[in-house]
Amino acid sequence: MEKFNMKELLERSWLREKETVYLVLLAVVVGVVSGYASLLLRFAIEWVSLFWTGERTWLKAMETLPWYIYLVAPTVGGLLVGWITVRYLPGGELRGVSGVLADMVEHKARVHRHQMATETFGSAIAIGSGASLGREGPTVALGALIASEIGQRAGLSEQQLRILIGCGVAAAIAASFNTPIAGVLFALEVILADYAIATFSPIVIASVLATAIARSEVGNFPAFTVPEYHLISVWEIPAYMLMGVLCGIVASGFIKSMAPTRAWLARILPNRRLRPAAVGFVIGLMGLAIPQVMSIGYGFVEDMMLERINPELVGIVLPLSAFLAIVLIAKMIAVVLSAAGGFPGGLFGPALFLGATVGALFGDIAHAISPSYSESYGAYALVACGALTAAALQAPLTVMLIVFEMTADYHIMLPLMIACSVATMAARSFGRASVFTESLEERGIETHWGREQSWMRSVPITRIPWRSIPRVSEHAKLEELKQVYTGSGKGCVQVVDDDGDMVGIVTFGDLQEWLIDPALDQVVVASEVANRNVLTVRESDSLLDAIHILDSAEFEQMPVVSDDNSRKVLGILSRNAIFSTYHKLIVKHGERDHE
Repeated sequence: MEKFNMKELLERSWLREKETVYLVLLAVVVGVVSGYASLLLRFAIEWVSLFWTGERTWLKAMETLPWYIYLVAPTVGGLLVGWITVRYLPGGELRGVSGVLADMVEHKARVHRHQMATETFGSAIAIGSGASLGREGPTVALGALIASEIGQRAGLSEQQLRILIGCGVAAAIAASFNTPIAGVLFALEVILADYAIATFSPIVIASVLATAIARSEVGNFPAFTVPEYHLISVWEIPAYMLMGVLCGIVASGFIKSMAPTRAWLARILPNRRLRPAAVGFVIGLMGLAIPQVMSIGYGFVEDMMLERINPELVGIVLPLSAFLAIVLIAKMIAVVLSAAGGFPGGLFGPALFLGATVGALFGDIAHAISPSYSESYGAYALVACGALTAAALQAPLTVMLIVFEMTADYHIMLPLMIACSVATMAARSFGRASVFTESLEERGIETHWGREQSWMRSVPITRIPWRSIPRVSEHAKLEELKQVYTGSGKGCVQVVDDDGDMVGIVTFGDLQEWLIDPALDQVVVASEVANRNVLTVRESDSLLDAIHILDSAEFEQMPVVSDDNSRKVLGILSRNAIFSTYHKLIVKHGERDHE
């Protein structure tokens, strides 16, 4: 019996001709699988925490936890994480949201498969063992990886694969945080930078399905339970704007501290296997004095919003402002060390924590100065957790909706909107990098490309019509070279060596100086005429790569070479063919946007 091949069946199916229907069906599959995978990761983190502390979160156990657990758990977790990371990502590849963005840019939306190990087992061990990171980064990577694998097996084009990865990301965020709308916006604003209807619809379907799955398993309730806070007076608006500026400054410092810390840790702890363990031990030492720095810390974020903080450290009751300032500084150090030290995990959760702490600190001071014209510090903690996160992610719209869905509190939306906008602008004045893109920029990976560039990146060179190019041997006489050039009418001739590999290209400009003296026809050979400084494009490159090359030089034609041999010419691309394809692409997507 012939072996059943799903991919071949789909390729023969009419669904292949119905792109939208096909993507919707795949989005259903991705939404369901990513929803369950996100829940599995969430439960895995809780299981590891339960193993070490006897509770599902570190916060619940910190008052009764033996002192040695603070040291042993993150250290042992670091040893395991170091082994997993070196085993599956030996080249130090990026992971989490940064890894997904890098794969979208450099690997044509094919997410590194080894992230399955680092982002499931590695992150569950790291966060559950006390590393000061969040779960959204691994969750996004897991959803993107699932979508990428399904899309590749279904034979999708790169553009379709990008949309499906957006479905996986949206489903993962929605299931993990019970935020279906924000899941969609996160995928569109942060991952894809594309709001076309054809892109939007499958992502919405995946997000809704994943949310329904999560709610059926863990219930339908907000991530944070907060009282109804209100805007007490219009005079609070300047206060929220000032707090937004402060959140933007803190977020910028948070982002900019990552690269120097990575370099410093790599210098003093060059062994990648042992580096997370050493960092884990330091975090454990910090946790002995300031237990709030351990793990994600969502419970403490909710305590700040509910104004039920116990400002006590090592048996000493401190003024609330002093306590919050110490926690803020310690948490930032712990987060930066965890991320730079090699622990897998996300930075969205820590950004929420840092923002809530900044807001509670600011609100405590503001309310003390003007109690009649300001809310209590819980309201400021709620708004600032969104403001700082918006600045750190450089995604204000997504974060506004995330905070709204995580708290189900509409009354605070006006100050939340103004604070998020101001914080994002303040952070952007120090640079455009986000917590997701700073590591990409450090490696020279372009990140600030928008919709139009993503479209061009999705069009392979093989889809642009190229022409054959005549060739002559490098030993051919000038007379023969002239005959081939004029006879072909192609405007250029390829000069090749004895193996058929390109030596150079001859255009009219190269040939012009040799046309004056006919006596040279039997003296000069083609290799002397050929221009050896030739810019080429590989067969695996994209339309965007070709346009970048054309922008860097003034010529009308460009050879296409093999991926395996940069001197094996497959054909020649004209400037007209490249820009004709570009114009057709813009028209096509313009029509899609209005459907």
